[in-house]
Amino acid sequence: MKLRELLDKFADFIDNNRGNITRYLLVILASISLIVVFFISSDEMSISKEVDHLVRNIESRKYQIAYDYYEGLKTNFSDSKMKRFNKSASKKINSVIINNGDKYINGQITKEQYIGLINTANALDEITVNVENLIEQAKRVDEMYLQENISYDVALSYMNIASSLNGINEDLDDYKQNIKDFYESRAVYEEATNNQQVKKYHEAIDGYNKVLEEDKKYYKLAKTAKEECIKIMYDYYIQKAVEANEKGNYDEAIKYISYLKPYYQDDEKIVTLENEYQENLALYTMSEDDIISLISKKMESTREGISINSYQQMINGGKFYYVELYKYDTLIDEILVDSKTKKIYSYKSNDKDYNATYSDGYFKVTPTGEFRFALSEGECSFALENKLKEKNETFKNIEIVSDQNSNKYVKNNKILEDFLKSNKNAYYYALVNKGFFKKKELFLIDMYTKNIYIVENDKVVNY
Repeated sequence: MKLRELLDKFADFIDNNRGNITRYLLVILASISLIVVFFISSDEMSISKEVDHLVRNIESRKYQIAYDYYEGLKTNFSDSKMKRFNKSASKKINSVIINNGDKYINGQITKEQYIGLINTANALDEITVNVENLIEQAKRVDEMYLQENISYDVALSYMNIASSLNGINEDLDDYKQNIKDFYESRAVYEEATNNQQVKKYHEAIDGYNKVLEEDKKYYKLAKTAKEECIKIMYDYYIQKAVEANEKGNYDEAIKYISYLKPYYQDDEKIVTLENEYQENLALYTMSEDDIISLISKKMESTREGISINSYQQMINGGKFYYVELYKYDTLIDEILVDSKTKKIYSYKSNDKDYNATYSDGYFKVTPTGEFRFALSEGECSFALENKLKEKNETFKNIEIVSDQNSNKYVKNNKILEDFLKSNKNAYYYALVNKGFFKKKELFLIDMYTKNIYIVENDKVVNY
């Protein structure tokens, strides 16, 4: 009964003091809410303060201090608080990354400073990179390089450094490749321009053709330059082809004509020159095998042990091959091969003589580098004939004889031998028959100079 009375009194108290009780409860709830908000705000203010401290160290490039500070926070903060910290820090650090990316592009910070920032961001392993912002910046860098507002080195190094950020993966690869492609295209254009300046028009056109159409400025420049090359290279390559043909370089002459053909397909002059050079190539070009076969035939011997070194040589407008002839790796002759007549000439002079008997003639090289061919037997005989007539000498005939047959007309062979030791070019021996009951006279003729010597009174003297 007493409990019931107590409850009734409590109910009456509530009814009588309802307004005051409500006010007291609201005050208590407000106080609790304020305490909760205070603790939450205090926690958030602590996180914001820690984030600002970390970011200031990063912006001051105190990267090691920033890293150590971050690692300390991971130890002291709870998991939930660290997650909130990372979320807040990620926003500010992403802003720092973007700002410093712009500074690097504009030359306000060095490459090393930018790399240091990125490496530090990577070391803060729970910081999240805003990939979209970085892709947008990479796109701007790509456009800036295309418009030539930054250098290739800066553009590419930016891409390489930014790509190393955690979470980027291959997102910047397209921009990086685009920069490389444009760089290579522009490098090709520059090389083509240099080739054009030194009259390498074929190489220049080849380069201009490789300029990327997407690179509108340089593509337009390349197109204009190519058209200019086509116009001015006609006379130049025609002249080069003519000169090469005159030197016996028929392959080279044909090459110059081939440079013109794609752009002057119906040009009669080009067709005529090409046909001429193709014919010359077929007629006058000899392979090493051709040369060895020709020499072996002249020597009336097999090819066994024969090898050569050959060099093309133009002499008096004719194409020859200068040949070093070896047998079992021993030099046995130096030969000129006439590519047109297929005649061969062996080297013979006072200084050098291979004693070749199989050649069609002889040659030597003067101290000034001039090739000089020996006179033929007929030319020497004719020179002696004119000399005799000039001296009013009467004679029946002139006979060119071998050195062996000449000995019988010399009393002292030693005198002749001594003379020939220092006058090896006196190659031809001529017997002059002056009639019955008259002794035949022996003459020696220098096959290069036409100097004539007579053997008389055991002496060899100028005639």
